[in-house]
Order: sequence, then C-alpha cells, then structure tokens
Amino acid sequence: MNENETPFPMELTEYVTNLFSPREDTFRLITEAAHAAGMPYGWEISPDVGKLFQMFCAMIGAKRVVEFGTFAGHSAIYFARALPADGKVISIEINPEYAAFARRQIETAGVADKVEVRLRPALDAMIDIKEEIDAGADRFDVIFLDTEKAYYPRFLEWAPSVLRPGGMLLADNVLRSPSWKGQTLLDQESTDPKIFAIREFNERLAAHPDFVSTIVPIRAGVAAAVYRPR
Repeated sequence: MNENETPFPMELTEYVTNLFSPREDTFRLITEAAHAAGMPYGWEISPDVGKLFQMFCAMIGAKRVVEFGTFAGHSAIYFARALPADGKVISIEINPEYAAFARRQIETAGVADKVEVRLRPALDAMIDIKEEIDAGADRFDVIFLDTEKAYYPRFLEWAPSVLRPGGMLLADNVLRSPSWKGQTLLDQESTDPKIFAIREFNERLAAHPDFVSTIVPIRAGVAAAVYRPR
C-alpha cells in the first residue's frame, strides 16, 4: 500500500467476514445472554478472529490449547471446535461469575468434554501449568492471551517453558482496547500502564529470536507467533 492508497473499504471487509466467518446463532445467543447478564460489551472475540484461530489450529495440528481469559466462552468454543476428539482447551478465568456463565455456554454448545474452565488468577495459573509440564504433561500447541494486559510481557517470558516447538502464541488487544479509555497505542502522551505493557510486549515479541511473529490488524489487533527455538 502506498501513501495514496486507503485501507479496504468496509463493504469488502464485510464481504470477507460474511463469506468465511458468518456469525452463527450459537455465538449470537451467547453474546446476547452475556449482555443481558451485565457482562461488558465487546469483550468477546469476533467471528473473523475465531475463524483465524481455527485455521491456525488446523495448520499446526493442535490438540492442546491454554487460554487466559475465558469471559463468556466464545474463544474456548472456537478452539474446541477446531481440535480433534481427544483435544483439550484449558481456559483460565479469575471472575467466578464469568467462569460459571462460560461453563453453561460451553455445555450448551456441546464441547464441554473438550474444555476445562479453571477459576484461577492468571499469574497463579502460570505457575500451576509450568508445574504440570515439569511433572510430565504434554506441552501446549497454542497459548492465547486475552487477560490483564499488564501481564503480557511476563507471559512472553513464560511461554517457551510450556509451548512445544512449532506451537503458537496468540494475543488479543495488541493494537487497541476499550479499556484504554480513549488513549492510543502510539500516542507518546499516553499514561496508561497497560499501553506501556502492550508496547513492551509487541517490541519484545518482534525481536524475540525464538518466535516468528507478526500482528494481524483485525478487530483489536491479534499478535500471532510461531515458536521456533534456536
């Protein structure tokens, strides 16, 4: 794209979304129920992001996924659908109301046998998971971050200890977030520590010698990185 070109017009973006990742009734009903329950609007991943994640899982033959931030269960369901019959999604959530809501939606969606929602603070869950790997559990094929943004740099340090070679690290909200209250990623006057953490995460991921990475500029920005240890 040169300086005189513009991003794809909305009608082309909608064409791609409607063709490859139309919103299903399953996810529409979950979103409506979440809003009716008073859960924040717009935190759920969008269908195009869900389809992207399913494609990544298919590309690498994923069987084990750990995600941080269950919320209403959208991403857990997308991942579970992409895994084989013996696949497993471990989903970490700190909010008991969100965890209970997500478990109900995951059961209704018919993938409860593939998803374990753990009610646990993210940093504690990181320790638990590392101990499980050290005790002989299989490493993960996919790690998805959609939790407290201040933790993202710490997750990047931790990921190689539990991710298999060829596995993927995914992270949401690496370009923008409604929680930044109008401040932007590139505004040098930003004062939000979450923005500082995301900048650090993006810069360190881009330079990390053991990851081949980029940011896909859809929704709020999705970081995608393949773990290729030297």
